[in-house]
Amino acid sequence: MVEVHYKRGFIHMMDLYGSTNIEHKREVDIIIAQEVLFPNRESVKHVSPKGFLHSFGKTLVINLNRTEDEIFSDIHKNTRYKINRAEKRDSINYHELTAPTDEQIWEFKQFFDQFAAQKKLPKANYGRLKSLRDKEALIISYATDEDATVLCYHAYVKVTGYCSLLYSASARFHNGEIRNKIGRANRYLHWQDMRSFKRMGLIWFDFGGLFVHASTDGENHINRFKKEFGGEEVDVDKRIYPQSMIGRLVVFVFWLKMRKRSEFLRARRLENNRTYVTKKT
Repeated sequence: MVEVHYKRGFIHMMDLYGSTNIEHKREVDIIIAQEVLFPNRESVKHVSPKGFLHSFGKTLVINLNRTEDEIFSDIHKNTRYKINRAEKRDSINYHELTAPTDEQIWEFKQFFDQFAAQKKLPKANYGRLKSLRDKEALIISYATDEDATVLCYHAYVKVTGYCSLLYSASARFHNGEIRNKIGRANRYLHWQDMRSFKRMGLIWFDFGGLFVHASTDGENHINRFKKEFGGEEVDVDKRIYPQSMIGRLVVFVFWLKMRKRSEFLRARRLENNRTYVTKKT
């Protein structure tokens, strides 16, 4: 379990990874707690809709407790080809930061924010990244070409037994040949991340979420990309706990915007049942 504190504007935030149980009130405005419900286990969760905003999403996980050959063979044939080409013909180099400095975190943020501006995504939160680093829970990886130009970046949250993808960004070019090269580099980067996490003794690689009901070409593309690597779809239990008057106001506004999204509708159905079970597979 990992607990980190940071600010979003004037809002004091706390993220909790690996558990959704909040045993006592905290001196923050909002707590976001999430738990990936991995396969090969059995658990019963009791759901009470009171006191938090609940979403029940999906993600894709790769079992690293296998040989590299077994993991690689589960990857789609065309994706394996692109990974091999990135390494052997494109001369892509892999870099990993397990204890990034403030400067290295800032460099990642600048790269991601340029990507986010084009994709209309929120910027990376610098304080959140530093807080994760201070808890030894942040891993940043990136791929470069033969000229040492950064082509893509990943940032992960490291929790006991697994890593979850937090941010992913690619360089933007209009040239089609370079775009294809970046696509190969990104797949190579994911594969090298998996190999590295396996060497660390981690059991699961988490892609950080799937769209429950993909409704746009972009969402469908992201889901297809992740599923190229094989793996298993599992559920993600996420709960947002307001801890102050400001927190309650912000969570209410967030609920107004998000209440019709698929992951919130799934959670509402579970709340009507009050419990759900994840069984061993």
